[in-house]
Amino acid sequence: MSGASKISYLNLFVYLLLIIIPILIFLYLRIKLIRQLIIAIIRMVVQLGFVAVYLEYIFKLNNSLVNALWIVIMILVANQAILRQGGLKFKMFFLSTLPAYFFSITFIFFTFFIVLDIRVLFSARYIIPLGGMILGNILRGNIVSLDRFYHSVSKRQDEYIFYITMGASVNEALRPFMAEAIRAAVSPYIATVATMGLVSLPGMMTGQILGGASPLVAIQYQIMIMVAIFVTSAISTYLVLIFSSARAFDGYGRLKQDIFIFE
Repeated sequence: MSGASKISYLNLFVYLLLIIIPILIFLYLRIKLIRQLIIAIIRMVVQLGFVAVYLEYIFKLNNSLVNALWIVIMILVANQAILRQGGLKFKMFFLSTLPAYFFSITFIFFTFFIVLDIRVLFSARYIIPLGGMILGNILRGNIVSLDRFYHSVSKRQDEYIFYITMGASVNEALRPFMAEAIRAAVSPYIATVATMGLVSLPGMMTGQILGGASPLVAIQYQIMIMVAIFVTSAISTYLVLIFSSARAFDGYGRLKQDIFIFE
């Protein structure tokens, strides 16, 4: 079975023009997202173009140190994006939340030894795509958890203070808010896992099938990556709330109001 058919640059450009349809909808409904959409599309094309060039070189080089450096760079960028989209100040939280992602990604890569040979895993063609899929999929969950947690505590100060005055420690008082935030973050993943194969044909499986792999092999890899994504999301969302809360509250257990970008 041959690989996926090539798409000409002209045909791809014509396909990109379909973006005009949502732009017209936004114009009609006066939704102020057109500028952000156009910038996002341009960034996607430019970034993926650079990535294609880099990966061609990195795959040929296949150096373990370079591969690890690429994963580190992805983690740094992901941390910055999560904080920005979560509405928290970059300078205040970047170093405190970074260990959460390094730990969760490192842990999940060690678990891959259960199913993959060490030489295969550390190959650039495996470690970089796997790291990218995991980080890309946990972005949304971590953004949701941070946004839900800190805005809930900020808006429900009376409830939080009530727990404190009743003798609860700061960690005990924050536990219901953490549970709510993590539930909101992981629920979409559970729904995705539950409907996979019936409602959706996942990306990794589709890519492997288009690349010529057997559907049975593609299913095995998809099961592995979905478990990895869910486990990494659960670990990282919990740890990022724990680590960031150490910076977000003062010595009296009060939420600092200067932690938010727009508040």
